[in-house]
Amino acid sequence: MINFEVIIGIEIHLELNTKTKMFSPAANIFGAEANTTINQIDLAYPGTLPLVNKEAVISGIKLAKALKMEIDQELHFDRKNYFYPDLPKGYQITQFYRPIGKDGFLPIKLNNQIKEIAIERIHLEEDTARQHHNSDYTELDYNRAGVPLIEIVSRPVIHSADEAVAYIDMIRRIALSLGISDAKMENGSLRADINISLRPYGYPKFGTKVEIKNMNTFSNVKSAIEYEIALQTQKILNNEEILQQTKRFDEASQSNIVMRTKTGEVDYNYFPEPNIPFIKLSDSFINNVKLNELPWEIEERYRQEVKNEIYVNSLINDLTLAKYFDSIKYPDREKLAKLFFAEIVQLANSENKHVIDLNIQINHIEQALKLLDDEIISGKSFKKLITLLPNFDVENIEKLIEEHNLKQISDKQIITEWILNSYKDEMINDYVQRPERVIKQILGQVMKLSGGQVNPKIANDLVIEFLENHKK
Repeated sequence: MINFEVIIGIEIHLELNTKTKMFSPAANIFGAEANTTINQIDLAYPGTLPLVNKEAVISGIKLAKALKMEIDQELHFDRKNYFYPDLPKGYQITQFYRPIGKDGFLPIKLNNQIKEIAIERIHLEEDTARQHHNSDYTELDYNRAGVPLIEIVSRPVIHSADEAVAYIDMIRRIALSLGISDAKMENGSLRADINISLRPYGYPKFGTKVEIKNMNTFSNVKSAIEYEIALQTQKILNNEEILQQTKRFDEASQSNIVMRTKTGEVDYNYFPEPNIPFIKLSDSFINNVKLNELPWEIEERYRQEVKNEIYVNSLINDLTLAKYFDSIKYPDREKLAKLFFAEIVQLANSENKHVIDLNIQINHIEQALKLLDDEIISGKSFKKLITLLPNFDVENIEKLIEEHNLKQISDKQIITEWILNSYKDEMINDYVQRPERVIKQILGQVMKLSGGQVNPKIANDLVIEFLENHKK
């Protein structure tokens, strides 16, 4: 049987979270009532002129830096000409000839192996209107028209569905860590077009590619690619022609549905946008664009600090959880992680909530940790205290400690009395033979008498001291 090499290239459309649109002052808000966040520029009224969004340019520079790209220091825009109802102007403003960034790469991890995915270019452009298809008509929501986009174009160096998913997920994580997009596939703020072809191993030419448009979940990306690989493999083996087609993935049938068959390359008649002059990006402007910690840097930091693979994976895969964890000021990060996941995350899971939805104030967690370190409360009391913190809005948690009798008992005189009440004369002979057993026996009684509130370290020391004195 012939083995075929899978060739995949991916185009990702990433909506930016700027306050306004790419070329107009209209608000950039997801979920607003249809056709309410629009203005004359978005609707292509005669005489309106585009104005470049500075924040979108900064976002483009951030992403280009994160992907180790060459940044073009002269900003150029072009017109992509085609007629479609979701494009009021009859053209889209994009960057065809001179993208803001080119020739970069992105490291992904798969099966504990690092692979660098080459990225051809990233460019700024505007989004189109959202279409709602009904049985006999289509509704258009122009709120999305003009929303800033970055298109990220990989080179065709991805060779499996798993690699494709890992690549898209890493783009998502970078966008979140840079703070340039919410990167929610379910909302359409991160959309992927997948180009797939097959060729025999060692064959120099690419096969005919099929494009699968607007993938919006990781599971669909994986299913669509695997379906297309199986389909193209079967066609090649049957000597059937593979047509250059655009498809969509149908969740119900778990198959790729043909939208159109391409008969040749579409000519968009690109030409420079005459209403936007070239914009010079100075060295100081580019250098002043700073990056947040990138996903692989965050992962390495957690590995050094937390030292637990399960905790590390939980944090790197949930940026909201990671930000909450990082905001807790506590020097021993390894100890913090153990307590955080054992008590706070566990509490959230038991209530089917995200940690952030527990509404526990960070300063309350820090106070609880200090009380634990100072041995004012025990580990058992700490666990109880955490369950009392959701929605607790008083500045100091001492009130909870008193109300629920959570303070640890460290008074040596009281503990000594409990030891006396727990001690029996015959224990001393057992202590000589089996000291640990007797110590545990007395400690258990002391813990019982204290209602579980005794300081175990002080109690343990006092029990040993008491037994040693009686042994003499």
